[in-house]
Amino acid sequence: MKFTISAFAENKPGVLYRVTDLFLRRKINIESLTASETEKVGISKFTIVVDADANIVEKIVKQLYRIIEVIKVSENLDRDIVFREIALIKVHAKDLNSRQEIDHLTQLFKAKIIHVTKESLIVEIAGDEEEIIGLFNLLKPFGIKEFVRSGRISVLK
Repeated sequence: MKFTISAFAENKPGVLYRVTDLFLRRKINIESLTASETEKVGISKFTIVVDADANIVEKIVKQLYRIIEVIKVSENLDRDIVFREIALIKVHAKDLNSRQEIDHLTQLFKAKIIHVTKESLIVEIAGDEEEIIGLFNLLKPFGIKEFVRSGRISVLK
């Protein structure tokens, strides 16, 4: 089952290492990790997505609290949070027909074309994993030159 773990910690060197090392020692794969500042000065939020058993996630949360700089930790299922990722997709597009089709697809997914060159377009999409992968799959036939996706960011509902 997929869980999103949110950990709030003091913004100090080494905290990210200690957080990720905890997952490494338990041999739990991190599917996504995002670290960012919060509205509180000096506090960072780590958003960690894992596909693991609920009991294991519960143990991880307890162990995260043992890290001195960690202030608060919560584990959430997708139904309990609002979450997004962002992706940039560089697509091969030389001719007008290709560009029009790509533009139509981006509109369907509420994405944006953010950069245009003679040979390619760069598309930006924000959404959940399924939306991003859906657009990616539809753009594949045009030729994907580059694809990059951020980690998940989230807030409680």
